[in-house]
Amino acid sequence: MQTQRFSGIVFGKMVVSWEKSGTYPPERRFRGWLDSFILWSLTQIGRMSAVLSPRISIEQGRTGLWAPVAMAVGIGLYFAWPVEPAGRWAFICLVVAVFTAFRLRRTTWPALISLGMVTGVFGFNAALVRTMLVDAPSLEREMRGADLEGLVIAANVDDGGGLVLIIEPTHIDRLSQSQLPARLRLKVSQKQVSLWPGDRIATRAMLWPPSEPVAPGAFDFARQAFFQRLGGTGVTLAAPTIIQAARAHGALQDDSSRAFIWLEQIRERVSRRVIGVMGAETGPIAAALMTGQRGAIPDDTVQHLRDSGLAHILAISGLHMVLFAGTLFWLLRAGLAWVPRLALRMPIKKWAAFAALIGAFAYLLLSGSAVATQRAFIMTALMFLAVLLDRPAFSLRNVALAALIVLTFRPESLLEPGFQMSFAAVTGLVAVYQNRELQLLRLKERSTGVSGIFCLLLIYVTTLALTSVVAGAATAPYAAFHFNRMATFGLIGNLLAMPLVGMVIMPAALIAYLLMPLGLDGPALWIMGWGLEGLLWAAGLVAGWDGAAVTVPAMSATSLIVITLGGLWMALWKTELRMAGIPLVGLGLLMAVGFQQPDILVSAEGKLVAVRGDDGRYYWSGRTPRYTVETWNRRNGDTPGLQPMVCDLLGCVAQTRTINVVVSMTRAGLEDDCARADILIAQFPVRGALRRACATPVLIDIFDTHRQGAHAIYLEEGRPPYIRTVAEERGQRPWSVREAQ
Repeated sequence: MQTQRFSGIVFGKMVVSWEKSGTYPPERRFRGWLDSFILWSLTQIGRMSAVLSPRISIEQGRTGLWAPVAMAVGIGLYFAWPVEPAGRWAFICLVVAVFTAFRLRRTTWPALISLGMVTGVFGFNAALVRTMLVDAPSLEREMRGADLEGLVIAANVDDGGGLVLIIEPTHIDRLSQSQLPARLRLKVSQKQVSLWPGDRIATRAMLWPPSEPVAPGAFDFARQAFFQRLGGTGVTLAAPTIIQAARAHGALQDDSSRAFIWLEQIRERVSRRVIGVMGAETGPIAAALMTGQRGAIPDDTVQHLRDSGLAHILAISGLHMVLFAGTLFWLLRAGLAWVPRLALRMPIKKWAAFAALIGAFAYLLLSGSAVATQRAFIMTALMFLAVLLDRPAFSLRNVALAALIVLTFRPESLLEPGFQMSFAAVTGLVAVYQNRELQLLRLKERSTGVSGIFCLLLIYVTTLALTSVVAGAATAPYAAFHFNRMATFGLIGNLLAMPLVGMVIMPAALIAYLLMPLGLDGPALWIMGWGLEGLLWAAGLVAGWDGAAVTVPAMSATSLIVITLGGLWMALWKTELRMAGIPLVGLGLLMAVGFQQPDILVSAEGKLVAVRGDDGRYYWSGRTPRYTVETWNRRNGDTPGLQPMVCDLLGCVAQTRTINVVVSMTRAGLEDDCARADILIAQFPVRGALRRACATPVLIDIFDTHRQGAHAIYLEEGRPPYIRTVAEERGQRPWSVREAQ
């Protein structure tokens, strides 16, 4: 570091001295304006080197914080690859990167850059290996009326009182054993059906492959299902019959299945106990916080929580894990402090930290061990391990280490909103609270009585407000990207609700867990219900305000990446160099605002078409599947009203200032449609001579949509239409197998 700083200063002084004296080395005599510009550029570089060298030397100790970023780049490249890469080439790249890093180990910045390359290639290979490990058969076509048998892995109650099952199928009609999906998700359409994890059932169901994106760039459920080993979804056509009850040990295949199903049974008992005691209003939310089962929460409650900026409370994340384990840590430490002999002679702080670590692990198991909960546990565990090792509990190094662990074992989580939002919030909060300029947060209660209470209240309110602002700002781009929705008054909602969550709801949940085996959990659940009633009141109040929730149009992944890099640049550096991240964030926001939305959308079935009119609204044709319509409209910015096209028995027509879009439903009107349409979408095959005879510039038929998925068409005056398809964006990957035709 000293050498680098010295060389920068020397270079700057040499150039500046040359400029002042007017004498230059003989081989570098500058002539004309071009030479003057070159000299001026060298002068500025020299001055910048002299100024930046000390700061770069300071920042060298923080370069390790960029290791998860480099790994994320490698993982992102893997998922952006158009075809599944060959494992041998990925291994060769890793060997080359390691060899390069070894050769450059004696230098500073080249060595760091090469180590970053090694980390990136490692992330690429981690994603490749993970894909190979979870790869399992998936349904390739819709199956109507299929008889199946399987083992119930999970049985969750939905908001309508029905059941949603996760089963491991052992038999499906018309499928061999090698074609059986690893898991299926079935919705039980029949009421009054009681099933438990571990039951072996037989039923008749309608099955579908995991759904693909409804538009290019939209959420890819098939990719998420692939890494969950979920090979299909469906709905039962007959009430499931129990072949073998869960109580029979023969229903379980092995010890691992027995342990997993035993945990699922406990979760189900806890969930039903909580809902039975607390009622249908607050019980489902309490069950979601204690077991991770959110299916029973009513849709209007979920909507109120989203519009008020409180939807994050439903997902068990770092907040819940820290509150749960932190409450346990405080209770144990306070209890041990009442014994003077222990408090004075024994490390009761470390004892409490170890017990809280065990409690956090138990909460991880009982809450379902979802990926988001695993992330939260890793970060919480690192915090308590830091206490045991007498290290700072909250640091960016711990955040970076947690990110590396998660990305190593679950590389696919990089693409999930939970990972992005949780690490963005934690990184922003740790970076802000480590800032020495926040002196207000370091106030000490120097007085007693009223002034001391006022000081504590000021610290609490300021900390809560700052936490809400920082977390909200850090997660807002990701909420806009994934959900196209932002809570305008989220700060107010969190200021009203978070004291209840931190001081009432989660401590009561911990006490209820501890007392539930004794049957004494009723009072704790009553207190938790009181806190949840206050939470729902705050959510309903804020959500009822005009403009509480704003729908934003879809933004490109590139803009989100630029915003992320800018935010990381501001958070991970220590000196004034971090200010360079502000222009990056601004650039990303400008790219997001200027992102062009599709002018025409065609569904994967070819039955639904949307055309943007001159008023900015989408005009619809054909059948309107609810999810597809809601997604398209939300990504368009939730334009007011859904306007139908002008339709008759033969087709529909949408006319803009520049083009005519025709949706042809039958072959009877094909000739006329071809003559008048600039863009023709045919809901039947148009092949061979028919296609050659059609004079329309752009023709999309039912074969095109079935093979390429949903289409997005962009129009620009003076240029031919630009077409994006789901198949082109997804590439040829294991999770993008299309339905067999």
